[in-house]
Amino acid sequence: MAPLKMLLLATLELAALTRAAHLKFELDLTWKKGAPNGVERDMIFVNDAFPGPALIMDEGDEVSIAVTNHLPFNSSVHFHGIEQKGTPWADGVSGLSQWAILPGQTYTYKWTATQPGTYWYHSHDKDRIMDGLYGAIQIRPSSDRDSPFSMISNDEADIEAMKEAEKNANLVMLSDWDHLTSDAYMHALMETGYDIFCSDSILINGGGSVYCKDPEELTALQPPQIRAVVTEPLTDKGCDPFMDVLQGTWPHHPEKLPGGLNSGCIPSQGANATFQVNPDTKWASFNFISAASLKALTVSIDEHPMYVYEVDGHYIEPQLAHQVPIYSGERYSVMVKLDREPGVYTMRVAGNGNQVISGFATLNYEGGENNQRESVPYIDYGGVNTTASVIPLNTTHLPPYPAVLPAMEADDFHLLQLGRINSSWEWTLDGTAFLPANLAAMEPALFDRKAPGLESALKIETKNNTWVDIVFQLVIPEPTKLQPPHPIHKHSNKAFLMGAGQGKFAWNSLQEAAAESPESFLETPIYRDTFLTSPAGEAWIAIRYHVVNPGAFLLHCHMETHLSSGMGLVLLDGVDAWPEGAEHVGESFFHS
Repeated sequence: MAPLKMLLLATLELAALTRAAHLKFELDLTWKKGAPNGVERDMIFVNDAFPGPALIMDEGDEVSIAVTNHLPFNSSVHFHGIEQKGTPWADGVSGLSQWAILPGQTYTYKWTATQPGTYWYHSHDKDRIMDGLYGAIQIRPSSDRDSPFSMISNDEADIEAMKEAEKNANLVMLSDWDHLTSDAYMHALMETGYDIFCSDSILINGGGSVYCKDPEELTALQPPQIRAVVTEPLTDKGCDPFMDVLQGTWPHHPEKLPGGLNSGCIPSQGANATFQVNPDTKWASFNFISAASLKALTVSIDEHPMYVYEVDGHYIEPQLAHQVPIYSGERYSVMVKLDREPGVYTMRVAGNGNQVISGFATLNYEGGENNQRESVPYIDYGGVNTTASVIPLNTTHLPPYPAVLPAMEADDFHLLQLGRINSSWEWTLDGTAFLPANLAAMEPALFDRKAPGLESALKIETKNNTWVDIVFQLVIPEPTKLQPPHPIHKHSNKAFLMGAGQGKFAWNSLQEAAAESPESFLETPIYRDTFLTSPAGEAWIAIRYHVVNPGAFLLHCHMETHLSSGMGLVLLDGVDAWPEGAEHVGESFFHS
């Protein structure tokens, strides 16, 4: 990074810190009955709410978050996308940055809101996201931080209206929901041997319904590229049948499949979210956060083009789109012009390839409640564009704003073989090893990076102030042809997506690959914290990151069942500058 730009960023951070407030939040976790989609089940509430309350703060604020565990099992809370620079004990991963929070205990996380943008918090002990432990985080930018809104409009009134809309953003939590608890869902995978990724509902801010349709209709709605491989009819829940091209030929036990999990749809009605907007404000910001456990999603707002201006908590040069694909852990903030006739418009969130399913919310113009005209959709129930003029977001062109570039060369290189191992439902990042299933029971790696239990874990050790390249090589064994795209999330600081290609990565470095296959590399690397693998055939993606925050962090697939089956690794970053006395600092945040 150029010295002048580094000085400018440092000046902005210093200015934000001088205005810093000290904010205290309390999150009480409880386990009780709830019915987000009209069907009651046991689930997690945060402060008696689902999703949990949004944590709103300003750039530079000092944050204290006391999490009290009233659940009948251990827990922890991870602040997804927050880099935790200098506070690695606040990353919230049991077995890596802290001991698990036992029932009856309170753990206080402390960190500084240095990065404006959209983030979220969620469980990181087992797969409790599936049970409802999540909520939104918004860090509002300081008034002197440069924004990209002048690239949307050159009208000063518009720009000011967009800044105001950003400050008062509509935080939109997207999630999938099943009638089974996370324990019961994982038990079904283990018992049947199937990699199951079927859900009952798509929820928007915790509300949704179960929609049952004729399997023939659902099958016709499946995207054509998927239909070419999945040749059998879908179930009445829009779920894929258990075919060898999806599951492989490992042993399976369909007789052990719980009723209603992959088929057997029963309709139910839950509450739908409504977003009230005032057209006098001219613009509205919708900050989409995918808390999906299993689903790839597509989001769209009828008759309202979206200017995507922030990705994973960082500004980009705004990109116009009518529909945006969003995968687990990703965040997209969009600016929408409120220039339609007052009325009621539908927000649609559809499954994107691995189930034909949808959820809905309402965009309601003040004064337009009595307008009964049905809004015109950009996507159908299966997430497919309704006309050729619909513009999908080009996720390979998301230039950071202002420009941020990686180093020209890396100091270290790692090639990981990503895929199934031993069965249809078990996954690994390197083809041989798993993230330990008992990670939460281990002594935290931050306290002792040679702790018992880490010896057999997949891990990468790095030195501070170095650049690291990681290539994820997707391996799809015969006879499988497709698998869900894996959203690979990196804890701590962001990384750059450098490039992607089909086939095997046959080089010893990205420099070699770029020289021989320049078309595989992006002209402008994408700066974010979640990276998507290909769903079909042998393929690879390459990321590069700068080691600036010594500590123990995770790199993992954000599909909950895949992470629970072992699809992750430990990053021991900056081993030559390891935090001194981390165990004492971390332990000091526990109290009964």
